[in-house]
Amino acid sequence: MLWQRVVTSFALLALILGAVFVLPASLFYFFILLVMGIAAWEWSSLAGISNTVYRAFYVTALLAAMVVSTHNASPINLFFSMAIVCWFIALLFICLYPAAQDFWSKKMALIIAGLPLFVPGWLAFFVLRNQSNHEFHILLLFFLVAAADIGAYFAGRTFGKYKLAVRVSPNKTWEGFVGGVLACTLLLVITALIFSEQLPEMDLMRWFKLVIMGLVIAAFSVVGDLFESMVKRNRDVKDSGTILPGHGGILDRIDGLTAAAPVYALCLIQLGPEFL
Repeated sequence: MLWQRVVTSFALLALILGAVFVLPASLFYFFILLVMGIAAWEWSSLAGISNTVYRAFYVTALLAAMVVSTHNASPINLFFSMAIVCWFIALLFICLYPAAQDFWSKKMALIIAGLPLFVPGWLAFFVLRNQSNHEFHILLLFFLVAAADIGAYFAGRTFGKYKLAVRVSPNKTWEGFVGGVLACTLLLVITALIFSEQLPEMDLMRWFKLVIMGLVIAAFSVVGDLFESMVKRNRDVKDSGTILPGHGGILDRIDGLTAAAPVYALCLIQLGPEFL
């Protein structure tokens, strides 16, 4: 019901703002781990793990991998680059669906897919929280993904004609995708115009990089959404869970975020936090 979605949305917004502005770093990390843990629990069901003990063990293993990733000696941007490669592979499977349907029916494939699905997203929030202006970057990431989603929704409803991935998500259209990309990119440009301390030095190339950044973030958020939709369709379920009234599960709300967060963090590392 609409009122449930609205109430839940405001509750989630209040929770996010509280976590970003009130919680110290250690509790913020715990909060993100908790969110990822609930989403991983939902994913374990989508992966076909029915035994409660095995599901708990799987979630614990994923959480352990997240914590270990923050202490690994390898360059963090290598993790993000590998995650981006994994999302490109996911896009390939989405385009081939249902030709690759048998692959996603295999429990082990979905179990392994949980690693690139959750670990890089957690690591991205770890990197963002360590920035001196972490509130700005974390909220901007949320708003960019939300802008891509809202822009796609309204553009799709108004102009939608050509289906984007009809076998995976019949309601998504190319017009909606373009609307989401434009909304995300426009928000990023407006943010730079208002908040960037480097605005006087922003030459054409830097504006071009900013536009590309918005485009890529929006595109990856769509891929994350489509990937979960593909898995749910293959498992013949509507939502990943029921914890959020009117919305479904936690994973249903963060699927695009888990794909977009590593892209945002990698851009921050490569371009520098002062880029915006």
